[in-house]
Amino acid sequence: MTMTMWTSLRCSPQVSSCQMMKLHLHFLRSPKRGPARRKAWPGRTTGRGNPTKPLCTPPRLSSGPPAGRTSDRRHDREHHDTQILRRYLSSSMRTRQTCFLLSSPPKGIRRRQPAVKDPADCASPVMKKPPVYFKKIFHGCPLKVNSATSWENSATKDQHLILAAEEGIYTLNLNGSEATMELLYPGKCTWVYTINNVLMSVSGKSSQLHSHSLKELYEQARKDQRMVALPTHRLLPRKCAVTCKIPDTKGCKTCSVAGNAHRGCVFLCCGLEASVVLLQWYEPMHKFMLIKHFDFPLPNPVRVFEMVVVPQQEYPLVCIGVSRGTSPNLPVAVEYINLNSNTSWFTNSGLEKPCPDVVQVNQLDSSSLLVLIEKSVHIVGLDGELKSKWPHDNTFSHDVESIVYFEDTLLAVWRHGWQRRRQDFNEVLEELTDHRKIYRLVQSDRMVVLETRQTEDQSGMSNLYVLEIAENYVMLP
Repeated sequence: MTMTMWTSLRCSPQVSSCQMMKLHLHFLRSPKRGPARRKAWPGRTTGRGNPTKPLCTPPRLSSGPPAGRTSDRRHDREHHDTQILRRYLSSSMRTRQTCFLLSSPPKGIRRRQPAVKDPADCASPVMKKPPVYFKKIFHGCPLKVNSATSWENSATKDQHLILAAEEGIYTLNLNGSEATMELLYPGKCTWVYTINNVLMSVSGKSSQLHSHSLKELYEQARKDQRMVALPTHRLLPRKCAVTCKIPDTKGCKTCSVAGNAHRGCVFLCCGLEASVVLLQWYEPMHKFMLIKHFDFPLPNPVRVFEMVVVPQQEYPLVCIGVSRGTSPNLPVAVEYINLNSNTSWFTNSGLEKPCPDVVQVNQLDSSSLLVLIEKSVHIVGLDGELKSKWPHDNTFSHDVESIVYFEDTLLAVWRHGWQRRRQDFNEVLEELTDHRKIYRLVQSDRMVVLETRQTEDQSGMSNLYVLEIAENYVMLP
């Protein structure tokens, strides 16, 4: 490369600084390039007068190899070119260092800059609550569903929804590619509950409590190859279900389950025509065992039957009625059956009002109850007293039929829609109203199951949904 060519390359606008840097480094780090590589670099001597070895071979600016002895003129020209090259390299490195410093300001400047807040941090607590999403799991269901529970198959890890219907007990695989149902147990069923691969149900013409082995049911189904894909309008019956009846539970009207976290116990209480039966889960025998049997009549009809766990008591209390309280400090009057006493079973004073038609009671924690009385929702103590940290009262404009408390929010369902409110009940997060449909919340101990029917055809088929959090899904365009 001649001096003219080198100057034209260095001054050409088409050749970037990075390319020139690569070109220089290529020459400086190049391997053996002809016989001139071993010659000493002229112009520098040691203290003894001997020429020093060069640190690296300089770029060859001429087109041919240097001569044996370099004249002074040739030496001056090469020395001049070397100085130009060194100045260019140092200038290029300073430019790159300046660009790097400008892209990353000093720490002092970074501290003085105001921090940019995340939009999620700037939003109100209301907006932080993710919206809910009702996922359709079955379209055109011909069943008249009374209750529901969930169960995970330990063999396949599939999540199943078990439905108690007038036509029998059916199961729906929520992880299946198609919405298919299978009849596990024939006959009318009003209530279901699962615990450790055991299904408890109130089934049959006599409404008796039954115990079913779910694992054996599904193993038998695999042997028979009966679990085949079904259209949504066909239901396949099952036979030879592994089932046993619980003694002294004939004529069961309703059931309730409660767990004592302090003692690690699970209780099941059955309300019969004229008595109450208390059972406790015994893990070594893998079944519920009879604990107590009380003889006395229940209210007719039974509007509410819910067990309430009291930390100081060995057995739960059974709430059999609620009504409006007599004072602002006692907004709710609660009627209990005390299963811990052998003599005084009733805890009411006899001054309570009759139980309204639409009531619901759920225990939130060890000292709080969620109570629905017609259009009003209350969070009170176990005796119906006012709670300081909870809202006193909340009234809806619609005739609320069912409520669910989840994710620190309240979901209320009425005939033609639903509404979701904040924890303080004052602000509406979401609301849906559709007079073309009839909404009903299916009784369930775990999942929130919603049923919809067409208003014009209330006796026709229904659609089933389960409540999900919308942030778990990615909506496709």
